[in-house]
Amino acid sequence: MFDIAPDHAIGLFAGLLALPFALLALRVRPAARRVPGTVLGASVLMAIAGAIHLGLIWTHRDEIITAVLFLLNGVSYLVLSQLFTWRWWRLGSVALITATLVGYMGYIVLNFDTPDQVAVATKLLELTMLGLVLIPVRGETRRRTSRWSAIAVALPLLTVVTVSVVWIDDLARPDARHSHAGAVLQQTNDVATPEQVAAAQQLYDQTAAAIAPYRDWHAAWAAGYRPGPQNTPSTHWMNQRNVDAGYVMDPRHPQGLVYANTRRGPVLLGAMFQMQHIDQFGPDPGGPLTAWHQHQNICLTPFGFEFSLMTPTATCPIGSIDISVAPMLHVWIVDNPSGRFAVDIDSKVVKKIDQS
Repeated sequence: MFDIAPDHAIGLFAGLLALPFALLALRVRPAARRVPGTVLGASVLMAIAGAIHLGLIWTHRDEIITAVLFLLNGVSYLVLSQLFTWRWWRLGSVALITATLVGYMGYIVLNFDTPDQVAVATKLLELTMLGLVLIPVRGETRRRTSRWSAIAVALPLLTVVTVSVVWIDDLARPDARHSHAGAVLQQTNDVATPEQVAAAQQLYDQTAAAIAPYRDWHAAWAAGYRPGPQNTPSTHWMNQRNVDAGYVMDPRHPQGLVYANTRRGPVLLGAMFQMQHIDQFGPDPGGPLTAWHQHQNICLTPFGFEFSLMTPTATCPIGSIDISVAPMLHVWIVDNPSGRFAVDIDSKVVKKIDQS
């Protein structure tokens, strides 16, 4: 779902580089021996988070406000990572972490930044820090109940809100390579050339002619195509022989056919070409018109019910598993507003076919 933004990669390296130094700093401080492990753990994570934020300053130097915020945040984390014996350390840490999380959510909502793996990992790091900071230590009697309440209620709530904001933003504003949830597009040129337009038309004409006999689903069955789960308006019928043979965009041997599940039986919508391996995109003679797409991080139950994407924390709902599917290219022989080679068929088209 999320890639590592090139301008954020340096932050990841800075955080990893800070880990041994954070551990060494604790080892040489006598006071660290009298501090509970939860506090020391929070100290190490703060040092890593601080290094990540400082590492991002250089790649955001043209964004003055963002760079200054990274500087203040990074320095504050590093300072607090060493002030764990300070009387107000917990209060200061909770305030800083919470403000950082809320500020990041604001940046995402206002579209000042987009989520990526480094940002998501940093937010999870900060949520873990917050939990460690809030855990009461042995011998403390003040505010124990309020701290456990915060861990039991406030921390999970903040986690859900943070993850939800990141997830919703990514689904609502996908980047150029993500046409919709879970579909990663092949990189191509932006505008099709006349030659690519002609090649796309040729692919469409050849495919439409080759699969015409399969308008009768009995012919598709006889040719070896078998339907997948039919709990959606349309179903992919796959031909395992064609899949195993490794045909590459051969109109005579598409790996799959797509049928609308109508009251009068299956109605052919188009064909699907599929490569054999994940991340192996096929040829795109039509450039941006025939870009392949790959479904990744889809959560499925053993019964075939799809939960769509896993969350930004790389988890699927209980009872489901994460799968990714090799790149594919659809050719729609019905009038699809999204395009002849679009990732999906418009649901209104399928509904209209069912009602006709």
